[in-house]
Amino acid sequence: MVQKDEKILWSKGRLALGLIFFLLCYAYLWIVVKPHLIYHGYGTLIPDIPEFVTGWRFWVDSLNTPGGLVQYLVGLFSQGYYESWLGALFIVLMALCLYALSRWHYAYIHHSASTVLPFFPAVMIVLIYNHYDHPLAACLTSSVGLLLSLIFEKIPIRRIPARMVVFCLMAVIGYWFAGAGSVFVFSLLTIIYLLFIRKHWIPAVLTFPILAVIIWSLAEYIFILSPKQAFIILMPFPDMTADVRMLSKILSVMLYIFIPATILLICFWKSVFEKDHIIHPKKTKITSKRKGRTLMRFGKRLLPLIPMVVLSAGLYFSYDGIHRQIVEMNYLSRLERWSDVLELGRRLPKNIYNIYCNHDINRALYHAGRLGYDMFCFPQNPHALLLTHEQEESSMTQLKMCDTYIELGNMNYAEKLASEFLAAEGRLGMVLEKLAWIDIIKGQEDTARIYLNGLKKDLIYRDKAQSMLRGLTNGFEESRAATIQRIASCIRRSDNPRLYTESIEEMLTGLLKQDPNNRMAFEYLMACYLLAGDLKNIAVNLTSLTDLGYQEIPTLYEEAMLIYQGMYGREPDLGTFEIKPETIERYNRFVRMYNSMQPQNRQIVLQQLIREFGMSYFFYYRFTVSSPAGTSQR
Repeated sequence: MVQKDEKILWSKGRLALGLIFFLLCYAYLWIVVKPHLIYHGYGTLIPDIPEFVTGWRFWVDSLNTPGGLVQYLVGLFSQGYYESWLGALFIVLMALCLYALSRWHYAYIHHSASTVLPFFPAVMIVLIYNHYDHPLAACLTSSVGLLLSLIFEKIPIRRIPARMVVFCLMAVIGYWFAGAGSVFVFSLLTIIYLLFIRKHWIPAVLTFPILAVIIWSLAEYIFILSPKQAFIILMPFPDMTADVRMLSKILSVMLYIFIPATILLICFWKSVFEKDHIIHPKKTKITSKRKGRTLMRFGKRLLPLIPMVVLSAGLYFSYDGIHRQIVEMNYLSRLERWSDVLELGRRLPKNIYNIYCNHDINRALYHAGRLGYDMFCFPQNPHALLLTHEQEESSMTQLKMCDTYIELGNMNYAEKLASEFLAAEGRLGMVLEKLAWIDIIKGQEDTARIYLNGLKKDLIYRDKAQSMLRGLTNGFEESRAATIQRIASCIRRSDNPRLYTESIEEMLTGLLKQDPNNRMAFEYLMACYLLAGDLKNIAVNLTSLTDLGYQEIPTLYEEAMLIYQGMYGREPDLGTFEIKPETIERYNRFVRMYNSMQPQNRQIVLQQLIREFGMSYFFYYRFTVSSPAGTSQR
């Protein structure tokens, strides 16, 4: 009776610890990871997200492809990440699903430590999401494989030929619904159970060849796929060239093989070291037996704490606050929360550089009216302003430059980038919205309606699509209409045969020629000249300040003109403006300090220059780096 009560207490304690574990996982994912940051990284920071639209046709089309059901569910559940609480709930439910399936597998082989091992897939899932990767496809695929294996083992058919026929039928279903990855897990577990539980060697050896024939036949005669495509659908072979962290790649593979591998080791151990023979232990004192039982009981009660300890240690040692800030900046720039972008940019460690963060910060500075003042308060790269660092534009560059070019008025190039992104990444709602706005601004309302009717099938963007369609019919609100009119006035109307090959300077000067009041084009052109050290062109363009409504010369332009005056010995044409006395005083102090630099005191003077002038154009022009120095490419 005492022993029975002890087992009941042990079971209740284990259930409570499991509940606490998953509740803590949910709280961490919701409050710390924030899955909405993952949602806004689809197609860029997180590639290969399956598209999802509502409607019967899309459902049918999904089921007509191998792995289509899993891809459909991944696309559907991924929409829930738009709300962090819902995304965290989906992640925890997926972890619970893997926990339950793995626990049933360990119970099937009568493993006593099954109270601990089932938690480890959940630990892996949380660690992957902590790096802002998205292993939902791997979770669903491996879950289908585990479920198929459990069903197969429970089928009351003993004859080997009949069981192999059932195996083939289930493999076809698994491949159809969840791709090659699910039947890979299913076949691994089937082989292990055939070898160690049922003791059938021949079927075990034939399992993989039979599976290969099934997949090849389905690809050849049903789905019309090449063998290579057929065998890699939802398989645990991550793209090692993709921008995904190595730990996440390893853990994603482990989601497929952890349970089969541990079951294999347990079965091997049992077959070798726990055979049915009697061991006659030496006589020991009763007191030592009692001590041993006490220690075993104490250790058994500590076992459920192991997953919590492992997860806590993994989160602590693998946490990357810098990557988190980069992901968050991408989210803030998507929502055009420019003050928050600048605040986050100030918190970024100054010895870390990311070109996309630099681009977002410069765009935020323009919207805050500070690009001509505070540009060198942040590490700068000449390629970051308009993301010219790639020979072939990545999806991240395409999306960010699409937004920037829309604001600049370079609509044809923005449309090109959005169309390329759509073709590569699928029907992501944010891109359909951009294409619709481009056509609205260009006055092509019929084309815009086509995009908006497609956008209505997106779960997240459907309300926005309805609102834009109403705007097309009844007119947009005053602020939105003013923005559309302003950008429309900036569009270059004349055909340019070099539209997609012209230099950044040619593009910006062309925009200014079309609309001399295009303030963004002016400030970005001046920023290009500042970064290139082109003092003469800065001096030439200062005459536009009055027409653009400036009340004073921005500080960085003043500093550039003082350098120009010192180098060429003549004053630039400032029109009605004058350089502020405090800027002249700072320039004279910089020159005196710079001229005092000798080999014996170079480091001391350099450090003083960084402290006083590191965020000025004086310092950048001389050293081609802004404060703080020593930035490294990330």
